[in-house]
Amino acid sequence: MGLSNPALWQLVYLQNFTAEYFDFLQLPIVTFDTPPISQHIIRLKVSSTESRPSWVRAGNASQIVNAGNVSSSIKNLSLILNQDRVVFLEPFTPYFLRFALPKYFTQATVSIFGYTGNI
Repeated sequence: MGLSNPALWQLVYLQNFTAEYFDFLQLPIVTFDTPPISQHIIRLKVSSTESRPSWVRAGNASQIVNAGNVSSSIKNLSLILNQDRVVFLEPFTPYFLRFALPKYFTQATVSIFGYTGNI
């Protein structure tokens, strides 16, 4: 398996988020869902240009599947800020990921790459 070969990874999701302000109050980046994803081996990364050196955690992501018109979380992931994480997800197609970023984040970029090689 060539997980270290960059040619075998395809970008499936890239989004930048910025916290909103109401007067002087910062509203947190809300929990969000990705569009449907079909790859079961993915590489996730949450980065932030506004992070402090002491920040380590980048929140959580959950694999969500539709089980008879009911969304169900089947895998939960803890994410580290500015680090790639390769994840082997449950073979349900399609699924989506639900992200919950720390409430104090003012900016975050989420990228997801799907593995296109053979297992």
